[in-house]
Amino acid sequence: MPDYAPWTYDRFMSPLERLGLAGWRQQLLRSVESPVLEVGIGTGASLDWYNGGLLLVAVDREGAMARSARERAVALETPVAIVQMDAQYLAFHDEIFASVVTSLVFCSVSDPVEGLRQIRRVLRPGGRLYMLEHVRPNHPLLGPLADLLNIPWHAFSQECNLNRRTSANVVAAGFRLESVEKLFFGAVNLMVARV
Repeated sequence: MPDYAPWTYDRFMSPLERLGLAGWRQQLLRSVESPVLEVGIGTGASLDWYNGGLLLVAVDREGAMARSARERAVALETPVAIVQMDAQYLAFHDEIFASVVTSLVFCSVSDPVEGLRQIRRVLRPGGRLYMLEHVRPNHPLLGPLADLLNIPWHAFSQECNLNRRTSANVVAAGFRLESVEKLFFGAVNLMVARV
């Protein structure tokens, strides 16, 4: 949903955070190592869950979202550099981050494999990618349902896809999947991949 107000996004996401997203974010971020890059920080929902002492950099494609995340970081007294940047064009040197985090981002990246290649490029050898993403379920009924619902949903949101095969995209970008935890009937995945 491009160019919408951050408060609209937060209001839409609030029930989902209470239903499980907040806990899944917390679980995902337990093992990240510094320095960390978060790609697609949105309004900063993950900032509640980072351990102190990490060197943290975050980007978001939407300027309003990046500004909202900066305000949240100030309120939480979380030191983080937040800049406006697209996942497909990461303006960082090669191999500088130990961890990259994404949360509900790769449903909306227009070329997800290229975005993941950019992430791989900025990760150090042995670095890890931590992802919380909604994906196409492998279930024989829910998968086709996601395909069907994606048509009106994509038309409404203008960019979000309900049926991305994100783990396959991660592998196609050159990562080695270490773990995939399927949640909410397989429609949400917690993934860890390594360079």
